[in-house]
Amino acid sequence: SRHFQGWNSQGSRSSPSAVEFPQRERGVIMAENVYLFVPNLIGYVRIISGMAAFYYADIWWAFLMLYFVSYFLDCIDGLAARYFGQATRFGQMLDMVTDRACTACLLGLLAHLYAGSNLAFAFYMLLALDLCSHYCHVYSQLLAGSESHKKLAVDENWLLKLYYHDQKVLFTLCLFNETAFVMAFLLHHASAGVSPSAVMVLQPARTLLLICIPFATVKQYLNLLQMLSASRRIVAYDVSSRAEAKKEASKAK
Repeated sequence: SRHFQGWNSQGSRSSPSAVEFPQRERGVIMAENVYLFVPNLIGYVRIISGMAAFYYADIWWAFLMLYFVSYFLDCIDGLAARYFGQATRFGQMLDMVTDRACTACLLGLLAHLYAGSNLAFAFYMLLALDLCSHYCHVYSQLLAGSESHKKLAVDENWLLKLYYHDQKVLFTLCLFNETAFVMAFLLHHASAGVSPSAVMVLQPARTLLLICIPFATVKQYLNLLQMLSASRRIVAYDVSSRAEAKKEASKAK
């Protein structure tokens, strides 16, 4: 989109933005190897762990261990970024893309495991909602010139602000949401005729799933709310841009 490449809505060149890389800045950018910042190294391990989890998806205990290693590394990379003073746009992008990829793969896996049931359709819809919601949100934030997708406008919905601005709320909802999906994965294996000893380990998954469902429901509601709020802001941007364009056109006559 031209909006993200230093162009305004009228097609003329806008003022330099964060996405422009003048020659004089390249030496400064390359003076530090952002790729090797500690939080980004954690992010790479997280990606490898997530990939390994889905590679071993037929082995329930291996998937469980590897997936949660990937998830809890997600909690550590932000702490590392703040501790080492290495918060970067690249790190933000890496973190968000990895989040969306892991959740999408997990929901796709669940849709496959529960194929032929209404749950499969539900998992596909949750996958679509997750991707659409976050894409719309990031797009609206970029149009607004926000430095981070977690920095919301003052007039944003109070529930979304609570979610993004309170780390405890964000962590709790995300943890229970992911755990609900993982428990659904384990329940499938528990009902697939695995060894009796494994069934004994997997049985608590049903109870844990019931505990997680209310939190997961709130998280999905936030996804829907986020998509609707972002859509409203994008439309407001369009209305404002079109009004400005008409004003400029009338002055030119």
